[in-house]
This record gives sequence, structure tokens and C-alpha cells, in this order.
Amino acid sequence: MASGDDTNGWIHPDRMNLNPAFAGDKDIIVHGRTPTFTGRGDEVPNAFDFGSGQPLPPSRNPIKKDAGREGSPEFGGGTHGESPFRSFSRTADIPLLDYMRGRKVSPFFLQEIDMFLAAHPEIAYHQPRFANSINHWPPLDAYKFFIKGYTKPARYVEGALPDLYNIPLPKVLVPIASVYDTELAEFFDGYDYRVDLLRKVDDEVTRLVNTLYRGERVTFAQRKLIGYTLYGNVVDAYKYFEYNYQEEWLAHRYLPEHVVLSELPKKDNYTMPMPRQMAQACEDEEAQRSNPHTRARMARANDAGVDVIEVLLEDFTAALCRQGLRRSEIEHMRREAIRNIDHQRESREGRDIVDMVMSRARGTGPEDFHRKPDKKVSARMSKIHKLAHSLRRLLAQETAMYEDNLEWVALSITKTRQRVERELVNEVAIAAQQAGTMNMRDVQQWQVLFARKEHEKREQAGRRIDVLRELSRYL
Repeated sequence: MASGDDTNGWIHPDRMNLNPAFAGDKDIIVHGRTPTFTGRGDEVPNAFDFGSGQPLPPSRNPIKKDAGREGSPEFGGGTHGESPFRSFSRTADIPLLDYMRGRKVSPFFLQEIDMFLAAHPEIAYHQPRFANSINHWPPLDAYKFFIKGYTKPARYVEGALPDLYNIPLPKVLVPIASVYDTELAEFFDGYDYRVDLLRKVDDEVTRLVNTLYRGERVTFAQRKLIGYTLYGNVVDAYKYFEYNYQEEWLAHRYLPEHVVLSELPKKDNYTMPMPRQMAQACEDEEAQRSNPHTRARMARANDAGVDVIEVLLEDFTAALCRQGLRRSEIEHMRREAIRNIDHQRESREGRDIVDMVMSRARGTGPEDFHRKPDKKVSARMSKIHKLAHSLRRLLAQETAMYEDNLEWVALSITKTRQRVERELVNEVAIAAQQAGTMNMRDVQQWQVLFARKEHEKREQAGRRIDVLRELSRYL
């Protein structure tokens, strides 16, 4: 994968000093209680009351503007609090709009760029060369200069990308490694053209398309990768894969929305994230990254300020549940894991706590507690896996029938699919409650959501719950 040096990557090492406040287009899994606010400004010290008509508070990042730009409406008009950068949406000319139209990029993408620049006026102070290029080059050149360091895909016009839950799959896949994209060539300008990464994208999309053909489950992130690769521009497929999708080189997953943000000075008390990557052929084997799903969740939790140990223990508990352990046995294993983690903190032996904890879960079964596996638990887990497999098959059949306009057949499949969903939710709720990973209140909420009449009424209103995704940690 792309590395952080100039020999086999395109990001300079200095740009690896990242700001976790800009996680990009990634889902952050946060477990806990969300604080509630009443909306009254006088209840919070120094809060701004939006209903009082008072003037906006001063900017948190006051920027020194050039005298020549103070009175120019193109660069903020000199009014306090306005952006020191040009407005792409207001200054877009015919060459820029024609260029975007040819690439199926929506004009609203310019507003997204304007909002990004307005949200980070400190760039103009710390990176004056960047600001000068954005403000004084022709709109098309300034646009290309900006997106060269932008790590998020562009926003497309309506209809350019298909519905992600109903993607038309071509019979022959054209590899993007063999497609020339001007923006991608400029993106790699001055660095190696990473054909190896484009081939990784092709391999991943081929695997996902085959998974769809088999009627198996594909996540939303995987569907987005398919959509960008098959129907979008190559540069956007690459950006989404490298900076939002892959988990082998987390240093790139931690890059902010624009690489220029990595070059801005940080506060003295700012803590940098420490992403890890999988070992390459020339690297130390100790860098091999096992348990990638758990590590990715812990990285996102650390990014959001959540205790990563709690996330690790949640995955540890779910793994013990899948092993068929009872609640008392799981609690015993959790206490043991916490003691081992505390011991590692005190001794500073340098062991990988993720491997230490998760390997204990994989190697522990009912026989370790001097009892035979519970036949009822084993039978329930077997039934859960069969129901999940049936649900994936029914979802694929239902989608295929609607695509072929065979609605009368699809309706009967929908009824069967709803019945399987209700049965799956009930079995998972019972198993999770017995293992202590779901409390009685959550069980009752799931049972109410998937009561027959409530289930059918919700789907008729277009509010459908992805059962496989919501219960993925138990499956």
C-alpha cells in the first residue's frame, strides 16, 4: 500500500502529522449516552442565543487579511468573519463549469469547497502560498490545484451514480488500472503513478461484484466503492478506496479532508493519533496487523475521544458470546482481561493488547470451564447462521425480481423475507440476552420493532431497517 515516504508514495512525511478532527467520509462508531441539550442559550456559559438577534460571536481563528483584498467581494469583502478565500461558487466561469460538466461533477461541489475553505481560515495565515494560488489563479486552475490535495471524492450530478442498493452490474468489468484519468495523473504528479493500488481496487471490486451475483451481503461502504469504480471517475474511486475504505494503511485513513491541514501547526496539548499498518515484505513481522475489524473500531473511537479499551472489551465480549459461553463465564473472562490490561500498563512489557485479549477469546470455549457445550446454545447459534444465510439469499432474490419488473413474485418473496427477519431478530435477542451482551430493555425494543404489524407498517412507509447490518456483531 501507499507509504508515507517520497520513494513509494505521494504523501510527504510531514503530512502524516494528522488532525483527528477531520475523519473524512467515515462512519464513527460511538457507544455511550449522548448528552441532551435544551436549546436555551442562557443555560450554557458563553453560549450564543440564536433567537435573540445578537451579532455573531468573533471568529475563533482571526486571520490577517491583505489590504488589497479587504474591499473585494470576491475574497470576502473585508467583512469581519467572512472567508479570506475566493468563493468558487460565485466566481465559477464557463471553462470551469464546462470542465465539471464533462466529468459529471455537480456545481454544488463548489459550495462544498467554499464551506471547507470558510471553515479553515487559518490556512490563509499559515500557508500564504496556498491561499495566493487559490485566490489569484483562474477559477479552473485554482479548482484543479485544490482538488489535487482533496482526499474526498467529488459530488456528482444527480443520476451520474446509480442507486447503491440497485446497482446495474455490467457483464464485463473494465479495470481502472488501464483507464487514463487526467485528474489522477495530476494527482500523482511528482510521485510514482500507483498502478499497484489501482489494481488492488480492481481486485476488490471484482470480488464484491461476484459477491453480489451470489446474493450475499455487501456493506454500504462496499457498494459506494462499486459505484465510484464502475460509474464514477477513476480519481474518485482511488480517493475513496485509499482514504475512506482500505484498512491496511491507516495512516492514510487518518488524513484530513485536505492534505494542507496536515501542515498547519497544532496546539501544544494536541495528541496525535498513532495508526498502524499491515507488514509488507520488507517490514518487521511484529507490525503484522491482526484483528483488523477491532483495530479499526478502536482507531475510530480514539479519533472521537472514546475510551478504546471499552471498544476492545465489547468485541471481546461478542467473541465470547459466539463461542457459546454463559453470562457468568463471560464476566469472569472480562475481569481477567481487565487485569491483564492493567498489568501491561504497569509492567510496560510492550505486548500488543489487542492480540493478547482477542486471542484469549478465540482460544476459550465451554470445555475450559469443565462443562460440555450447551446443546441448546449450539442449536440456537446454528439456527441463527442458517437464518442469516437465508435472509441474504432472499434479499438478492427480492432485488432481482424488482429489477425484472416481476412485482407479483417480489411481493411473495418480501413476505418470506419479513418472516425470516422477525425470526432472526428473536433468536439473536434471546442468545444475546443469555450471554449478557444485550439487556432486557434492548430485547423488548427489538421485539416491538419487529412485531408483525409494526414491521409491515414500517416497510410500507419506506422505513426499512437493515437487520444484517444492525446485528452484524452477533452474526
